[in-house]
Amino acid sequence: MHCLISGGTGLIGRLFCQRWLARGDTITVLSRHPDKVRTHCGEAVGACSEPEEVKEPVDVVVNLAGEPISRRWTEKRLTEIRSSRLNTTEKLVRWALAQRKRPDYFLSGSAIGYYGDRGGELLREDSPPGGGFSAQLCRDWEAATLPLQRAGMCVGIIRTAIVLSTRGGALPQMLPAFRLGLGGPMGSGEHWMSWIHEEDEVGLILHAIDKRLCTTFNASAPEAVTNNSFSRLLAKQLHRPSFMRSPAWLLKILFGDMAEELLLSSERVEPRTALDSGYSFQFPTLEQALADLINGGSAASNAQA
Repeated sequence: MHCLISGGTGLIGRLFCQRWLARGDTITVLSRHPDKVRTHCGEAVGACSEPEEVKEPVDVVVNLAGEPISRRWTEKRLTEIRSSRLNTTEKLVRWALAQRKRPDYFLSGSAIGYYGDRGGELLREDSPPGGGFSAQLCRDWEAATLPLQRAGMCVGIIRTAIVLSTRGGALPQMLPAFRLGLGGPMGSGEHWMSWIHEEDEVGLILHAIDKRLCTTFNASAPEAVTNNSFSRLLAKQLHRPSFMRSPAWLLKILFGDMAEELLLSSERVEPRTALDSGYSFQFPTLEQALADLINGGSAASNAQA
C-alpha cells in the first residue's frame, strides 16, 4: 500500500514511517520542507510539498500535521495552531475528492482536548464536546473531514491523548526536575490525565488502517490516572521523591490560559472503540509504559513473566 502522510517529520510521524516501511509498504511525506524529509524519516521515504506532486495512486492518507500546542499561548500562536491543522486538512480533503481513484482510507488527527475539562467523568467517543480553545479547535479539525464522509469515503478520526516518548513531547520536559527530586504534582493533582505510549499510538494507527475504522476513536491507554498518581509513578521509576507540588496560581502566571486547558484540565478518557475493535495495547498501564521508556521495560517484562 502507498500512504501519503502529513506531519511525517513529527514525533509520531517519524515512528509511523519506520513501522510502515518495515511492513514492505511505500510512503510519501507531505512537508513544507521536502528536502529535509529523508534526513528525518529515512532514504526510502518519498517527499512532496503539495499533494498534487504525488504521481502514483495513494491508498491511505494519514493526516497528522499541526504545530505543537504545548507552548505558551499568544494570539499569534493560537492562530498558527489552528491554521496548521485546518489548512492542511482542508487541502488534503480537496485533493482526495479530486482524485479519479480516491484513497481507500483517510485517517485524520484530533485530540482528547475535544472533551474539555470534565472532572472525573468517564469519556468515551460518544461523549459530547467540551468548551474552551482546545475543544473548539478539535471540533473544527474533525469537521474539516465532513466533505469526505458525505462523499462516501471511509474516514477515521483519531483523538490522541498525551503521547509518552523520550524523543519528544511532554515527558522529556518533565524528566529533568524529577531526576533532581524536584518533580511533583501540578495544582491539587486530582485532575485526570489520559496518556498513550508512542508505540501504541502508532500501533493503533496501523490497526485503524488495517481494520478500516471508519469512525472516531480515542488513542489513549485503558488506564487513565490522576496527576498525583502520574507524578508518583514517574518518581518511582527514577527512584526519586515526588513532593514538590507546583501551585496552580504559579502555573497560570507562567503559562497563562495554556495552564488551565492543558496542564490542569481533567480528561478521563476510555479507548472504547479501540478495545471493541480488537486492538491489544502493548502498554496498558502507566507503570509498564514508564518502565519501558525510562528503564528499558523492566515493569513490562515483569508483568509478562
